[in-house]
Amino acid sequence: MFHSSKRRPPALPTTRFVPSSTQNGSTGATYKDKSLRPPSIRVRIQHLCTRPATLLGLFLLVFVGTGWTLGLFGTGSERVRLGGGPKVVARDWSALRALRAQNGLGGPLIDEKGVVTPAREYNETVLILCPMRNSIEHIWHFFHLVSTLTYPSHLLHLGILVSDTTDGTYQRALELADERQYSRKFRGKRMGRISVFQKDFAAEQKAAGEDAYVGENVGKERHEYAAQVGRRKLLGKSRTWLLNAAMVPEVDWVLWVDVDVVDYEASMIERLLAYAKGDRPSRSERGADVVVPNCVWKTYNELGPYDRNNWIETPESLKLKAELAPNDVLIEGYKDHPTHRFNLASLVPAADSSTVLSSHNTYLLSTPFPLSSLPSWPPADLTLPPVLASATTVPETLDLDAVGGCLALVRAEVHREGAVFPAWPPVDHQLETEGFAQLVKALRRSAGSHGADGVDPLERRSGRGRLLGLPRYYVYHGLYG
Repeated sequence: MFHSSKRRPPALPTTRFVPSSTQNGSTGATYKDKSLRPPSIRVRIQHLCTRPATLLGLFLLVFVGTGWTLGLFGTGSERVRLGGGPKVVARDWSALRALRAQNGLGGPLIDEKGVVTPAREYNETVLILCPMRNSIEHIWHFFHLVSTLTYPSHLLHLGILVSDTTDGTYQRALELADERQYSRKFRGKRMGRISVFQKDFAAEQKAAGEDAYVGENVGKERHEYAAQVGRRKLLGKSRTWLLNAAMVPEVDWVLWVDVDVVDYEASMIERLLAYAKGDRPSRSERGADVVVPNCVWKTYNELGPYDRNNWIETPESLKLKAELAPNDVLIEGYKDHPTHRFNLASLVPAADSSTVLSSHNTYLLSTPFPLSSLPSWPPADLTLPPVLASATTVPETLDLDAVGGCLALVRAEVHREGAVFPAWPPVDHQLETEGFAQLVKALRRSAGSHGADGVDPLERRSGRGRLLGLPRYYVYHGLYG
């Protein structure tokens, strides 16, 4: 009987049995038993979160995450830095020398006109060394410049020694070293090794009754004449300590760089190596044990001479040295105490850099640049070196008798043979880098037959014991660094 009531009819009875078919042949009979329905996602999540195994897993995840964040375990930078295991290192220098003589290994070089000489095989390790003291304002830029170098980063080692510092330079050096080696930013460009050391020397010098430099080592104060002997003693100890701590068998060349050098060419290492190996394109050139560019100061629109420790002896300077007591020390660059040496810095034009530097390369002096255009040329009361006496333009290279530490590339075997940085007593009246230069000449030049200039002809061709200056190639130093 049909009812017209609008009320909903009562629900059909439910059962756990679902017949495969009804009397009229239809399949999939409807049913309303909720226990037969698959559980919803919400129910599944609730069930999963209440399981003991899930709760234990969540606890372990929170514990591990907290420990990782706090550096209790995991791969934090300090743990990675201190990690590693024992290994065997072997190197046959005799076999290596024969290999180099056969292959003539070198790197790319950009010449004065911007022409790139293609690279040959890279396989030589360069150790960059830098002593620092109260250098917090320079250290980030120092690391930045190193990261711009085009030499393969895996063949670069970096060694830093911080001494007598009060401004947090050591802690900042560690932070930047960790960032350079472990952060994603430098993935694929990490260096072969970075070593950061801390060792104070001033207090030990003072306690021993020696001349001790206790200044802040910043600004004009560090260049006062009265501070130089004590300061150079401290620098000599710092450089030698750093060299011995950072030198490893893999190193082929050592590049000394001041922390307050503000700019240099990205391909600077390749260029210096080309001179050191006598591998300059389109010219016959012998190599050198030490190569130094001309270190100048630079502002936004001016430049001028800075490092005055790259010099050549003259008859006047040799006469002065003959009259000195054995422990007298000569310091360059002070008008009240002239040494009468010819300085590489005397070949730097004091002019607007835009009118002096090559338009192709802002690190190269325009070629040719007439010597007559230099300020105060020729130097008054000074005998010029023979190579300059007849020259009309600034030469590309100049043999030196001493070098400074602003930036210098040194053949590693020179250091391994004993050429370090004397702190005391002086070597031929010189300390630190200038004393190092005297050791290079004494250790690397044989006592056999020599030419008119005191250099053995065979050593002249190989560059053994040679100190080479590059008057026209610039690296830039801070004005009051």
